[in-house]
Amino acid sequence: MKWWQIRKRDADLERELRSDLELEEEEQRDSGASPEEARYAARRAFGNTALIKDQTHEAWGWAPLERIGQDVRYALRQLSRSPGFGITAVLILALGIGAVTAVFSLIDAALLKMLPVENPQELVQFKSINPAFPVNDAVSYPAYKMFREQTQALAGVIAFRKQHKIDFEMDGQSALAEGQLVSGNYFTVLGVRAIKGRTILPADESVEGQNPVAVIGYDYWRSRFALDPAIIGKKILLNNALYTVVGVTEPEFFGVQPGERIDVSVPLTTIPLINPGYAAAGTPYDTLKAPFRNWLDVIGRLQPGVSKEKAEASLQPVFAQSTREVVAALAGTPGDSPSRREAILQLRLRLDPAGQGLAVLREQFSKPLWVVMAVVGLLLLITCANVANLLLARANAREREIAVRLAMGAGRGRLVRQLMTESLLLGLTGGVLGAGLAYWGSRSLLALMARGRSPVLLSVHPDLTVLGFALAVSLVTALVFGTIPAWRATDVNPSRGLAQNTRSSGSAGERYRLGKSLVILQMAISLVLVIGGGLLARSLANLKGFYPGFNRDNVLLFAVNPPEIGYKDVVPVYEQMLSRIQNVPGVRSVSLSVHEPLSTNVSDSSVKVQGPTPGTVDDLTPVDIEPVGPDYFRTMETPLLAGREFAAADRAGSPRVVIVNESMARHFFGNTNPIGRRVSIPAYRADTSWLEIVGEVRDIKVHDLRESSTLMLYVPMFQAPEGGATFEVRTAIDPASVQTAILAAAKAIDNRLPIYSVKSLSDQFDDSLVEERLVASLSGLFGLLALLLTCVGLYGLMAYTVNRRTGEIGIRMALGAERGRIAGMVLRETFLLVVCGLAIGVPTAALVSRWIGSQLFGLHPGDPKTFVAACAAMTTVSMMASYLPARRAASVDPMRALRSE
Repeated sequence: MKWWQIRKRDADLERELRSDLELEEEEQRDSGASPEEARYAARRAFGNTALIKDQTHEAWGWAPLERIGQDVRYALRQLSRSPGFGITAVLILALGIGAVTAVFSLIDAALLKMLPVENPQELVQFKSINPAFPVNDAVSYPAYKMFREQTQALAGVIAFRKQHKIDFEMDGQSALAEGQLVSGNYFTVLGVRAIKGRTILPADESVEGQNPVAVIGYDYWRSRFALDPAIIGKKILLNNALYTVVGVTEPEFFGVQPGERIDVSVPLTTIPLINPGYAAAGTPYDTLKAPFRNWLDVIGRLQPGVSKEKAEASLQPVFAQSTREVVAALAGTPGDSPSRREAILQLRLRLDPAGQGLAVLREQFSKPLWVVMAVVGLLLLITCANVANLLLARANAREREIAVRLAMGAGRGRLVRQLMTESLLLGLTGGVLGAGLAYWGSRSLLALMARGRSPVLLSVHPDLTVLGFALAVSLVTALVFGTIPAWRATDVNPSRGLAQNTRSSGSAGERYRLGKSLVILQMAISLVLVIGGGLLARSLANLKGFYPGFNRDNVLLFAVNPPEIGYKDVVPVYEQMLSRIQNVPGVRSVSLSVHEPLSTNVSDSSVKVQGPTPGTVDDLTPVDIEPVGPDYFRTMETPLLAGREFAAADRAGSPRVVIVNESMARHFFGNTNPIGRRVSIPAYRADTSWLEIVGEVRDIKVHDLRESSTLMLYVPMFQAPEGGATFEVRTAIDPASVQTAILAAAKAIDNRLPIYSVKSLSDQFDDSLVEERLVASLSGLFGLLALLLTCVGLYGLMAYTVNRRTGEIGIRMALGAERGRIAGMVLRETFLLVVCGLAIGVPTAALVSRWIGSQLFGLHPGDPKTFVAACAAMTTVSMMASYLPARRAASVDPMRALRSE
C-alpha cells in the first residue's frame, strides 16, 4: 500500500471516530443532558480515541512503520539540536567506513570478482604437479588438442598465450599493443561476443599459419581508433606480419587475467608469423608440433553437473598419455635424460578453479591486501569505540530527559530502540559519506598498486557488491558503537535521575568507567597498528637500502625489439646502437641483456657439467640463463670474482664461453675454481656444445630482492642472439638529463625501431617493491590515523572527567591544593590509562607481528627498537592530548565550582 493511501485511510478513520462521537453526544443531549455534560458523557462512553487509533493501526499492520517513522523524526530532531556532536560522529565514522570500503573495493576487483564471461564458476585451469618440482601451468599444443576432444567431462577447452609489446601498424602509423594468441574456440567457450564484426572462430585456427585475422579490444578501438566503424576489414601489420581486423570485443571483456588488458587477439596457429623466433617452425622444437614445448595456458569449461574432482579423474588417463608422448618425443634430443623422463612420467594433472581468472594478480597482492584489510578493520574498531565514547558522554547529558521519559511510563526497550535509531542514522550517514571517500580512496590505492613492474588495470567503480558491503559495514558499525551506550544510557533510576546532579549520579559514574575502558581499548589497538606500521616501514627501508649485487644509481634502461619490424639478424643493429650510445656525452658505459634487471621473466634450463661434481651426474636443478652483451658487469658494477667478462670478440665463430655466478659455482664445483671448466645446456636451444667458463661474478638479485640465491649462467649475447633486448646505459650524471640524446642515438639506426620500457634502474628497483610499499604506506598512514583518533577520544574523556569532577576540584583548591598538583592529578590519571593501554597493546602486537613476519625483511617481528619507539610515541601523544584538560582543571575558580554544585 502506498503512503498516500495510508494517509487517506488514516483520515477516514479520523472522520469515522469524530462522527461516532458526534452521534453519541447527540444521544446524550436528547436524553436531557446539557451540551457540556453531553460532550463529556460521550467521551466517557466512547473510550480513549487515541487507544482506538493505535489498536486499529495494529490491526492494519501500520503501527511498526509509524513507530519507526516517529523514531526517525525524533532522532533527526535530537541530532539537529547538537550539530557539533552529529558532525563529529559522522566524520569519524566516514573515515573508518570509507577506509574499509576502499580497501574492500580493491580486494573485490583484484581477488574476488568473477570474470565477465558466461557462467564463470564452470571454468577450471589445467596444471601439472610433481612434489619434487614447482606447479607448472603451461601445456603443449598437442596436449591441448587431446584435452579438447574430451567432451564427456568438458563442454569446451581453450588455449591462449599472452604476447607483450606487439608492434601494431595501420596506415603507416605504428604503436605498441598488448596481444594474445588464442585458440579458435576461445571466445565461443567463454561466451564472449563481438560488439562489431565477429570473433575468432575454429576455422581461423584450422590451418597452421593461415587465416591471419585479428580481433581488437573495445578500449583499444576507442583509444586509438576513436570507435571508427570502418575498422572491420582493415589490413594491419602485427610485428610486420599482415592481418585483417574482423571484430571488436565487448567493452566489459579484458581477457582472463585480472589487472591486464588485451588490445588484440590472433589465432595461436599464426605464431610463426607474429613470433617466428619462438615458434621454431620446421624444427624438432616447433611450438605447434613438439609435445615437450609447454607454452600455453589452458582453461576448460565443465559440463553441467560434472564436478571438478570428477573431471580431473576422467582426464588423468589423457594426461598420462600426453606425458608418454613427451617422453617419446624427447628420445634422442639433447634435453633427454633418464631422470628427466622419470620426472615427466610422475606428473599428475590438477584442475584449479578459474572463474576469477588466472591467479597471477591474486598471488602477487593477496597477502598484502588482506594485511591492509586487517589494518583498516582495526581502524574501524577504533572509530566505533570513539563514537561510543561520544554517545556515552551524550547519554550523561541526557540522563534527566531519559529519567523523565521512564517516569512517564516509557519502557526501557522503547528507549533503547529510540537511541539505536539515532545510532543507525549516524552510521548510515557516515556510510554514505564514507562511500564517497572510498571511491576516491580506491582510485588512489589503485594508483599505488600500478607503480609496479607490470601495470595493474582494474575497474574500481562502485557496483552493487561494493555498495552492499558499505551498507552492511554501516549497519554493523552502528550496532557495535550504539548498543552498549544505548543500554547503559537507559539504566537510570527515574527517582534518582530526577533528583541528582548528572555529574555525580551513579549511572554517570558507571558510564565514565566504561568510557575509560573504551579509551584503553583504543590505545591498545592503536599501539598494535603503530607497531605494525613501524615494522613494515623499517622493512621497506631495509629493502631500499639493500645491495642487490649491482649499483642502481645513474643507469638508464630501455627495451628494443628489431624483429618486430622485420630484422632477421639483430647483432649488427645492436652493435651499431652500442657504438652510437657510447659516444653520447655523459655516457660512461653501455651494454645489453635479454631481460631487464629485477625482471619477472625468466629462461631456465638444466645443465650438464664435464668432469667431477659434488652432486649427482644427472643434476636437474634449474639454472637461470641470461644472454648479456660485452662489458655488462662493468656497466652494472657487479664485482668480477675470477676470470674475465665478455668482450666484443665473443661472437659467432669464436670459442663458446659462459660466465657463472658464485652460487652456481659452489653448487656444481664446490670449493674448486670453476674457471676453465666446461658445461653444456642441451635443453636450451637444443645446443649440445661444451661451453668454457671464463668468469665468475658475484650473485645478483635476478627477479626479487627477497629471493634466495639463484643459480645463474650468463652467455654472450652475440654468440646466442635473441630477438628483443634491454639496454643498460650507465651515465656520469642523472640519466634523465641525457635520456633524449641516448634514445635519439638508438633511433638513428632506424626510426621505426620500437623503443619501450624507458626508465632508470633506480625506478625499476623501486617498482619491484610495489607490494611492500603498498602495505607499509597504508599501514603507516592508518596507524597514524588510529593514533590521532585515539588522542581525540582521550581528549574527550579527560575533558569530560574535568567537567564531571569540577566540584571536587573546587573543594580541593578551596582547601589549599596548588594548581600544579591539580594539573598533575589529571596527567597522572592519563598516564595510568596509557600504562593500561600499553600493557594490553604490547603483548597483542607481539602476537600479531608474527602474522606479518613473512612481509618483513632484515627485521625480527619482535624488533625492540620499533616497540620502544611506538610506546614512546603513544605516551607522548597521549600526554599532549591531556594537556588542555589538565590546564582547564588547574584554572577552575573554586567559588564558581562550589556554587554550581
